[in-house]
Amino acid sequence: MYLHLGADCMIKNTDIIAIFNIRDQQSEIYDNYISVNKDKYKIIDLSENGECSSCILTTDTLYLSGISALTLKRRAEEDFGSDAIYKSF
Repeated sequence: MYLHLGADCMIKNTDIIAIFNIRDQQSEIYDNYISVNKDKYKIIDLSENGECSSCILTTDTLYLSGISALTLKRRAEEDFGSDAIYKSF
């Protein structure tokens, strides 16, 4: 299955290592991990106007999304979009 991260970006659920909430004021994920390892990963900012709510970590990419970590978690657990039919126009 695939997870929609926002801004027309979808990734395989099996590629996801972790989803972090970075909007929370008490979250130190960005300062302690993302900023320290920014040279190790390709960073893709999917948020609008730089307002990130979550960080999705894969083996080689950090996705910054405006969609909350809780919403992404729920979508992944519910196989969001598994019943969708995609057509080419």
